[in-house]
Amino acid sequence: MNITEFLKVFEDVAIFEDKIILKRNLIETVIYLRDNFGYNVLKEITAVENDDTSVELNYHLYSSTDDEDLVLSINVSNETESLSHIFDSASADENEIYDMFGIHFIGNEDLKRLYMAEGWVGHPLRKEYQDDDERLDWND
Repeated sequence: MNITEFLKVFEDVAIFEDKIILKRNLIETVIYLRDNFGYNVLKEITAVENDDTSVELNYHLYSSTDDEDLVLSINVSNETESLSHIFDSASADENEIYDMFGIHFIGNEDLKRLYMAEGWVGHPLRKEYQDDDERLDWND
């Protein structure tokens, strides 16, 4: 990928080792990378909560024509745009992140819990989630 060409279009990004860190324009960036650089596969979306309670989402893209991997990273608080209309594979990862971290993906028409019961309160991978919560008594 020609980073110089990419940076001319998206100036508000940082490049750190093997990932591009975005502040905004997730959808536009993904579409641009797909259409101009051949990143046509979304391998997975991973999430980790930062100390400030924002969640870092990492989008692992792959170019099948160039056999190259690329990671896009963006910090979100409670919601972000869904990529499910761009990559079908995004929906499952977005559902898991919603279930475990509580991030709402705007535009995902099938957003639901995957592991926790529908009535479950909270999101187990958030730092404020207490593992001595009485709701976990069923696990004894």
